[in-house]
Amino acid sequence: MGKSKKMKKKKVFIEYSFVLPAVIFMVIFMIYPIWYNIEMSFKDVDLKNFLDSSQQTFVGLQNFKNIFSDKYFWNSLNNTWVFVIFSMVFQFVIGFGFALFFNKKFPGNKWMRAILLIAWMNPAIITGAVFKWLMAGDVGIFNYLLMHFGLIHKPINFLADTNTALGSVIFGNIWVGIPFNMIILLSGLQSIDEELYESAVTDGAGKFARFRYITWPLLMPTILVLFLLGFIYTFKVFDIIYAMTSGGPANSSQILPYYSYELSFKMFKFGEGAAASCVSFVIIAILSVIYVYFSKKEEVA
Repeated sequence: MGKSKKMKKKKVFIEYSFVLPAVIFMVIFMIYPIWYNIEMSFKDVDLKNFLDSSQQTFVGLQNFKNIFSDKYFWNSLNNTWVFVIFSMVFQFVIGFGFALFFNKKFPGNKWMRAILLIAWMNPAIITGAVFKWLMAGDVGIFNYLLMHFGLIHKPINFLADTNTALGSVIFGNIWVGIPFNMIILLSGLQSIDEELYESAVTDGAGKFARFRYITWPLLMPTILVLFLLGFIYTFKVFDIIYAMTSGGPANSSQILPYYSYELSFKMFKFGEGAAASCVSFVIIAILSVIYVYFSKKEEVA
């Protein structure tokens, strides 16, 4: 009996020892930074007292009041929603089109798919630098092509105009996200049993009917996951905006993560920057809860 207990304890110890590295990693690199950011959002932290917590004064909700009364916060929040919605819609639609295309067997399918994945594999900061060059007002390829085909008569400063800067960074971000959407949706399409389509064809169902009653319903769990991940990735985009416009001109392309960055590392208002990050965290958390609710509802149905 005693030997059996020792064996069980040893087994439990071994099991926990495998989990322990992951737990330590999560605590150090995920839980602690989140907790520290939340704690900082309730304090007056600047460059003078950043390293000395004893000098950091507790100010309650003052940091949140400061950013909520800042017009640039609401401007960045509005830009964020525009950036997220347009990026996700076009990434999904174009990615879905590519997924349907590559779901068919044809010569060169695999290497063409691999070429498209390069856009997603490249660091976003490099992609942003490339698009900054492509959209340059004087030597940019976009302006050259538009003028060559007579669509415009003089170069457009895509990244230096308040009317086009946000749309330009959205365009660059769409290009980055298309391969990710394609590969996730393609994996969902390939998991659908071919026999369902064969049975539907036998029953006389056309292409639209097969898509509506087989493809779309069975792909819905994959789409829900894709939208959640896509929202999180897009909502926290920083690098491509930093490379292309740095939030300008006149904050026209500034979104919430970049607003938080500017407060913390340009104005050295670390408490207010942390408060802005907390707002982003709460929005993402709310959407995650909604996703979990609908996914469970889908499973029950």
